Amino acid sequence: MNRRLAVLRSVTIVSVSTYIEYALGLLVSVWIARALGPADFGRYAFTVWLCSWLLVCGNHALTTSSTKFIAEAEGAGQPDVASHIAHRLGRMQNLSSLVVVSLFLLVTAWLRPTEWQAFLLPVTVLVVVAVVAKANYAMLVAIEKGQEHFEPEAIATVAAGILGVGLIVAATLAHAGLLAFVGLFAVACLLLNLINRIAYRRYCRPYAAGPIPAEIGARLSKHLRLTAVLVLMGSFKASTIEVFLLNTFATSTAVGFFAIAATLTRGAVQLFSVGLTSTLLPYMARSYGERGQEHAARFLSEATRFYWATGIAIAGLGVITTPYLVRLMYGTRYVEAIPAIEATLVLSGLLLIVNGITAFQTVVDRQADRVRLSVIALIANAVLGIALVPAFGLTGAVLTYAGTRLTELGLAVYYLRRATTGGLPVRPMARLFAVGLGATAVAWAVTEALPGRYAFVAGVAIFVGIYMPASVLIRYWNDDDYRLIGAIANRLGAPGRWLLRGLAVLQPASARAQS
Repeated sequence: MNRRLAVLRSVTIVSVSTYIEYALGLLVSVWIARALGPADFGRYAFTVWLCSWLLVCGNHALTTSSTKFIAEAEGAGQPDVASHIAHRLGRMQNLSSLVVVSLFLLVTAWLRPTEWQAFLLPVTVLVVVAVVAKANYAMLVAIEKGQEHFEPEAIATVAAGILGVGLIVAATLAHAGLLAFVGLFAVACLLLNLINRIAYRRYCRPYAAGPIPAEIGARLSKHLRLTAVLVLMGSFKASTIEVFLLNTFATSTAVGFFAIAATLTRGAVQLFSVGLTSTLLPYMARSYGERGQEHAARFLSEATRFYWATGIAIAGLGVITTPYLVRLMYGTRYVEAIPAIEATLVLSGLLLIVNGITAFQTVVDRQADRVRLSVIALIANAVLGIALVPAFGLTGAVLTYAGTRLTELGLAVYYLRRATTGGLPVRPMARLFAVGLGATAVAWAVTEALPGRYAFVAGVAIFVGIYMPASVLIRYWNDDDYRLIGAIANRLGAPGRWLLRGLAVLQPASARAQS
């Protein structure tokens, strides 16, 4: 139980900071979209997407490998080895970023992207600054997570987010243009890096050069090679093909709409699941280091249940709220983005369980399975994109995204069943899906029947009021979950006692007896 409470504490730290970060980031997205309009916002979104893609290429396997092997060494009682791993991978990250940025400069000088033709040099410099700063920040965060310290990232995201919002609001009031907003994005990346470094010195242990045992070094090298291939292939199927084809065959407005869909979908997924996602890999790796694959598989089963419950909530609430929220936040100029947002929200929610499976494959050194999965998914992404995006534009991009994600799910489940007999509690998941479908239908019908721009508030309340109690009544949660909830509730005073009384009414008798 102490271990579960430690996990919960880390989840809480990451979740709260991410909620604040997402709220601030959403505010920034709305301000910029309204200030620039659909066309220029599409160009801004293309620039931010390019920075993110270059960051992934620069860091490739280094962040994942850092978290896994540092956490594993900590779990095995070898903190000196963890320190040496962090130092070696940190140096590799610096070299990798230099190579990626150099290639970017060469390609930019040759192609001269039309999106930046009015200010090619300043935008190129700003992209380099943003990529180097954010990539280095991501690497240090991976080391922090390996040490099971989530405070520095939380402090950095909140502090930099607040400062960034202030700058964006000032730029908007000053009627700044596209170049100014790209510059502020680079400044935000620098602030993240600086604040995180200061917090790292306060919370985390420094790392130093030193020897790594031959057995660990061999596993690390193999893991880096396979994961690098995996991540680089993944960078091409993480909406990269869709954005490139939209930018080539459609309009910058379509790129902007697709970017809004991606932003709101990513925000919803982070809002509901980032705490679990950020802490899952280090804690699962530590469990693997302490007790082996069987315990890691049990960890996966627990994570899958939480991912599935969260994903259904994302899908249901996305259908209910999206039409209202887009009109309220972005205005009527962005109404055409609503179907794309709804589709990506539903898909991302229901396929959230893939995160747990890929974390398990990473921890138990089955990266070869992930490589095979990514190769097939990338081929599907390219075929679907070429067939659909030039012909159907934004709709084709959404269909491409859907087909790729469903392919990933099928392959992930197939390879998981080859590695272990456990991991997916299929029957409880099916019961909860039926509950979520019913709750969504009722809430949507009520929302459509009510007048006003804020009718979705009632729909949200109805969905939660049906979904949460019903998940208990159908026995979706197990005894360990109830014991954890009880341990948390006992620390909350009167609100905790009210929660326990409500659970006592809904909880199955067998579970009450054991908890």
